[in-house]
Amino acid sequence: MPDVKALILADTIVDPILRFLSDRSTTPFIEAKTGPYNQVQQILMDPHHSVWKEENELLIVWTTPERSIPSFEKVLGYEEFEINSLMDEVDYFASNIIESSQRSKLTFVVSWSMPPHYREIQTLALKHNVGHTNILMQMNLRLAQHFSNYNHIVLLDSNYWYNSLQKKSFDHKMFALGKINYSRDYFEKAAYEMKSVIRAFQGKTKKVVICDLDNTLWGGIIGDDGIDNINLGGINPIGESFIQFQKELKKLRERGILLAISSKNDESIAKEMIENHPEMILRMSDFSAYRINWKDKAENIAEMVNELNIGLQSVVFLDDNPTERERVKQAFPEIYTPDLPEDYTAYPTFIRMLDCFETIEITREDRVRTEMYQKESERKISLSNASSIDDWLKSLDIIVKVLPLEKNLLTRAVQLLNKTNQFNMATNRYTEEEYWNWSSFNQNQVYVFQVQDKFGDSGITALISFSVSNNQAEIVDFVMSCRVMGKKIEEALLFNVMSKIKKMNIDSVRARYQKTDKNQPFFDFIKDKYTDSSNYLLDINKVSSPDFINVINEVQN
Repeated sequence: MPDVKALILADTIVDPILRFLSDRSTTPFIEAKTGPYNQVQQILMDPHHSVWKEENELLIVWTTPERSIPSFEKVLGYEEFEINSLMDEVDYFASNIIESSQRSKLTFVVSWSMPPHYREIQTLALKHNVGHTNILMQMNLRLAQHFSNYNHIVLLDSNYWYNSLQKKSFDHKMFALGKINYSRDYFEKAAYEMKSVIRAFQGKTKKVVICDLDNTLWGGIIGDDGIDNINLGGINPIGESFIQFQKELKKLRERGILLAISSKNDESIAKEMIENHPEMILRMSDFSAYRINWKDKAENIAEMVNELNIGLQSVVFLDDNPTERERVKQAFPEIYTPDLPEDYTAYPTFIRMLDCFETIEITREDRVRTEMYQKESERKISLSNASSIDDWLKSLDIIVKVLPLEKNLLTRAVQLLNKTNQFNMATNRYTEEEYWNWSSFNQNQVYVFQVQDKFGDSGITALISFSVSNNQAEIVDFVMSCRVMGKKIEEALLFNVMSKIKKMNIDSVRARYQKTDKNQPFFDFIKDKYTDSSNYLLDINKVSSPDFINVINEVQN
């Protein structure tokens, strides 16, 4: 069975991409079909067309600007045209896509671009409302504006495909034989990028980068060369490359990817380098965890993964040493361990080209995630100093705010649903539009929970939704970030929602657990609360709220 079924509507021949989308060596496996050739507008306008009879999770709209926008053909021919009329055609095209996008869970629109083998008059290319390039930019921006309120519609950057390919994107023989506008390499690149976006919607992007130090973050071996002889910055290309590499890691940190260190080194010497070398971009405060010692790196990584409470499949490991990479590959095949280039000057480009950090949105919680994990480390230190777990939990002064789902919280709510794996009852995945529409029905209720304690605010870290029908309630989703697990917060959340349901004179409440290979922690929590595990019926008498958690209800009853 395919992971994703797709329909491609195109005004040019794109059939060669089908084999790359269905290639099982990269996930997901996409089974795609192409609609009738060069009938994109007609199909988008006809809700009863035969292509819509079969359900597809993904719709791909791939058009050329001159065929989809007739006025642009005049632009290419240097004929007279009206810019306002051209933009009206773009608006109409966009409106048809928006309407048709409701027939699939996700829609990809390939942006318009001119292939590199087309050379425009350079004096006119960017001249406003005249040049091909200028007008094409305006057309794509117009599409982006129309799609900005629809997160399930993704405008893909085909210019990037051309620019990053570094291979020929047009094959004269393929065009002569079959009027195919793109080369085999271009189709492969397009499929590769489409799959990376789908993985983001499936919550399968990476969350942590664990990296080595010597000859990875800087040039040289700190224990042998000393801080004054490390190659970092300066006026040589290798030193500058390590600076740029660190800058790229810093960018990942700023958008919510955690950084960690696994290095065979003397801890005090390595820390001195990180904290005191004037050219270091990354400091110890940028790392959420570290193991700097002489132990086996696989063992160190396992400890940090446990400490950060994440899955191995969420980790990227970077190390210049092929022996260390092979050790981690064999110990943890779930971890993505790419081979770093042998040329240090290629490091910055290498990290920029990784597609495993794709995301749908960047939220407030993403931007402060490192700080949140550092606060969690402080909590664990306080636990080690406490006389008992109960005393530690009481000392945290935990506050949980219960909030109704509102538009400004939607992005974070859907991010929780799509990225949470361990404490996730049903592992349902949604687009923002899809989830907002579902939550708008009167019988459906969604609550999000903000958690804070004396160490700081963890942000929106949990969500529970339920649906009511015929005096019965069904908890549809129950997710909670791994950052707040282990503090009995989940008990308070469930008790709060069960209390709300009880006030509605509901006869029974069901919480249908859907087992995956990652969500055992949720089952360990819920299993003792069932009266009938076969029907997933909950016993409200088995649910209670810890007295050390202060629940503030901001939901109007």
